[in-house]
Amino acid sequence: MQESKSLFLKLNKNDYQQTDEFGIPLEGDRLYIDDSTGERMILRFINGLLNGDSFDENGNFLMQNPAVEGAGHLEYWRANKLHRDDGEPAVITNGFRDKEWWENGERLK
Repeated sequence: MQESKSLFLKLNKNDYQQTDEFGIPLEGDRLYIDDSTGERMILRFINGLLNGDSFDENGNFLMQNPAVEGAGHLEYWRANKLHRDDGEPAVITNGFRDKEWWENGERLK
């Protein structure tokens, strides 16, 4: 696995769907609290996979939003793979100072 400052890469670099307590794939925004630091993060899911994409009411792609969002930290995911469109960084962390570029789960730089 490629080295990264992603907080969720080890958990989500696969097609495993995250489910709720009833076994239904997660959909929409969820709040995550890291017990060790008390840091709050927003996680966005589509059909149980980390995904920050937005669509209109007809299902047309609108824009990519961070799938993981916290204080000084953003991660852009599409269908459980780190990815960002248009050559923008997919992981932005350490107070927005450190950046990583990913495309379809592969690190570019």
